[in-house]
Amino acid sequence: MTNEVEDRPLTVLDLLFGAAADADAARTLAGEITSSGGDQDLGRALARLPETARKAAVQEAATTAAAILKVDLIGVLVHGWREHQDIISAAHRTLAAPGSTELVSMAGHEVKVDQQPSVHVLLDGHRVATVQLGLSIVFAIEALLLGISGGRITAVHSGRCEITVTLTVQGTELIVRRTHFELPGKIQVRSGIRLLPEEDYPAG
Repeated sequence: MTNEVEDRPLTVLDLLFGAAADADAARTLAGEITSSGGDQDLGRALARLPETARKAAVQEAATTAAAILKVDLIGVLVHGWREHQDIISAAHRTLAAPGSTELVSMAGHEVKVDQQPSVHVLLDGHRVATVQLGLSIVFAIEALLLGISGGRITAVHSGRCEITVTLTVQGTELIVRRTHFELPGKIQVRSGIRLLPEEDYPAG
């Protein structure tokens, strides 16, 4: 963990595939989709298609799955924190008192996001199948401390976080990944992360 949040955000794709390129992730996902568990449901959805069309549909589903995995993990957390009353109250107070900083404890809470995009398969301009994807991200956070100044998150102090990512195809669980983050010390958040509506902040 570096001392500053990088310009390119950490995504679910990074978490699942590390430094792999999009094409590598899509190839891996295509292999998962055509494995025994995923292929059964996908095969039923595309049963009437010729083999070449079926293979193309699998690749399209894999490419779309790789794209939806580009979910900014920090963004997911911040979205959940924007609904936390203690954080919003601290944001309002520090915005009203320039130069002030508050520390807000976020011990023992969960942030979750669910997405259900779909891939429509067309043959001669007609929809012949729909491949339903699902992405679930769950953050189980313990002992986290946020630094808030000027209505923004400006620092994340030591804490622990368990992240569980689940990817499904046609309702069948395809990939589940879990990881544990230990934040070893204070992390400065470059430029701060806005917590309030844009119009609440002074111009400039």
